[in-house]
Formats: sequence, C-alpha cells, structure tokens
Amino acid sequence: MTEPERQDRHASWLELFFDLVVVVAVNQLAHLLHGDAHHGPGGLDITTFFTLYLAIWLLWTSFTLYSNVAADKVHVRAMFFGMAGIATMAAAVPHSMDGRANLFAVAYLITTGISANAFQNSGLVLLSWRAASQNAGLVPWIASFWFDNPWWKLGLWLAGTAVTISFSVLASRGDQEEAITRMNDAIAERMRRRAPRGRQRPGRQRPGREQRTISVVAAQLDAGHLGERLGLFVIIVLGEAMLQVVGSVAEIEDWRPGGGDGWLLQLTVVAAFLLLITLWGLNVRHGFAEESRFPPALVLPAHFVAIASITVLAAGLGTAAAGSAQHLNASSTWLMCAGASAFLLVVNLLVAHTRGWPVRALAVLLPLGGAVAAPWLPAAVVVAVLAVAAGGQLYTLFVVRSDK
Repeated sequence: MTEPERQDRHASWLELFFDLVVVVAVNQLAHLLHGDAHHGPGGLDITTFFTLYLAIWLLWTSFTLYSNVAADKVHVRAMFFGMAGIATMAAAVPHSMDGRANLFAVAYLITTGISANAFQNSGLVLLSWRAASQNAGLVPWIASFWFDNPWWKLGLWLAGTAVTISFSVLASRGDQEEAITRMNDAIAERMRRRAPRGRQRPGRQRPGREQRTISVVAAQLDAGHLGERLGLFVIIVLGEAMLQVVGSVAEIEDWRPGGGDGWLLQLTVVAAFLLLITLWGLNVRHGFAEESRFPPALVLPAHFVAIASITVLAAGLGTAAAGSAQHLNASSTWLMCAGASAFLLVVNLLVAHTRGWPVRALAVLLPLGGAVAAPWLPAAVVVAVLAVAAGGQLYTLFVVRSDK
C-alpha cells in the first residue's frame, strides 16, 4: 500500500457498524453513575463504572487496532464475534455486581481470545501496543471466579487491566526487530518440539496454515486512520452527553422561563449545549480526530481518560438538567467537574506547548473551583462555569494557532 493510499483511508462500513456496540456500552455504563437523586452514585458504583469501562475500552481498542493493520484483509467473522462479546458485556453492566459478574468476566476472556486469535491468524504483531494481540493480565480475571465479594472482583479486574496496560506501555519501548526475532525463535522452537510427537503424513497438511504460524512480522499502524477511529469514539460519548441532557429536559413538564427556576433551566440547557460544542471543537482541533505525533503507548491511555471524563460529565449534566435550580449532590458534582478538568488537561498535554499557559491552567482548575462552590450554587451555574472554562481553553488555543 502506498503512502498516499494510507493517508486517504477512512473508517470502513464494517468499522462504523462495529462502533455501534460502543454506543450501547457507553449508555449502559453512564447509567451506573445516576445513583440516588439526593446522594448520587456511591463508591462501589463509581469503581464499577471505571473498571468495566476500562475493560470494554481495552477490547474495543484491540479490534480497532486489528482492523487498522489488517485493512482490507480483516476477517469479518472475527469482528462480528468481537461485537457479540462486547454487547454481552454491555448487557451485563446493570447487574455486573449482583448476579452477572462472572458472565461479564467470561465474555471479557472469550472476546480477548477472539482478538488475539485474529492477530495470530494474520501473522502480525503490534509492538507499539502489545495488548491488542497479547493480553498479559488475564490471570487476575480468571482468579476472580473464586471470589463473590464485589470489591475483590473489581480489585482483581483492575489489577488485570493495569498489568495489560503497563505491559503494553513498557514493551513498546524495546527494540522492535529484537522482539520480533525472539518471537520467531520461540515459535520455531515450539515447532521443533512438536514435530517428533505427531505423525506427519504428506498430503494431510493444510497448505498455508504452517506458513502463518512459523513466523510473525511487525504490524505498521495507519496513524491517520487510528486518529479518525479514536475521534469517532469521542463523538459517541459526546452524543451520550447530549442524550443525557435531552432525556432529563424531556421529563420536565414546564419549560417556561417565567419564574426563577424556569430561567435556570434555560441557563442549564444553553450552557450544556455550548459546553458540548466546545468539547467537540477541542477534540477536532487538538484531540483525537486526526493523526497524532505521539506513539500509541501515550495516545491510547490519554484517549481512555478523555472518553471516561466526557462520560462522567454526561451523567452530571443529566442530573443538573433534571434539577437546575437545586444544589447538585457531592458525588455527581465532583465527578462532573473533575471530568471537565481531566478532559481539558488531556487536551493541554496533547497540544504540548506552553503558549497561553496561564489561561489554559486556569481553565483546567476552574471546574474544580466550581465543585468547591457547588454547595452554594444552583446546578445551572455550575454547568455555566464548566462552559466558561472550556470556552476559555478553546479560545486560547485558537488564538495561539492563528498566531503561528
């Protein structure tokens, strides 16, 4: 494939169809953060949300990277099986800690095996993100079947995903040629050990199968295509935020701005809409919508922080829209404001320059200030503070980009 062809490649219909399962998963995960109207989500709900989100995201990432490097040689059946696995995990999310935990873990393990097998059949190894083809953290997931306590299960699942991500980040720093040589030597050694055990009958071997298993090659990522896929995921979670706001407003009977509460509802809706538009602009201009100059070992963890931040922000916006004149509960407030700060921080790190840093630093800290002041402010004002922070960030980066 020539370089111009790689640059012009876009997400295929299969990949867009695959991403539909992410829409379902994100929606189910966001509901974990609704909690009680007065107290918000508890510690177990929040921990479950991040643990399950990370597991689903890891699988989505594996299939995304597989379709990236396999291109037109991707196995459609493997992608469909991957969709089924992630959909099963999404369906288990609402009761993942009270009856379907083992189902979630089984679906994770099976879907991980499908992804690894797809890479193995392609003869490709992605050394810049090993988790796509070699998940190093499966043992804690298997051990979790012997524990019924939800905190123990979540702890083991988090440990497994932490090992997987750490292995991918650390392994990406090594020499790729040396790593490929070691892998092929190990495969050749296994082939030599197996040869005397079986009776090799000429004419009974399937042509091409042995050739696929005796060697692997390093896969080359299409960075532009990967940026597009990561950006589409961000659009999906922004859509979930819009859904949360619209759903909450739709349940309110009186929209008229006559009283104070009515005006605060209008402020919440306008501020939330402006906030989401601004986050979209930050993502398109400075986030994940195009090729990144950073390696996958840095971009992918940053991507998870960004999408998880928008999802917790989405849940908070839904709660704020439902009670715009009331004070937000503490957990929803801090999740929403910390999510906004985390997303703005990720954008700052991806921009990787210091121009306009005082305003950009203030934009990151302002949502946290809003969380501190939230007990004395209506929910509508807190949402407006987030919109101002994001708007200041976008304006500063736009001015810096125009001055270049």
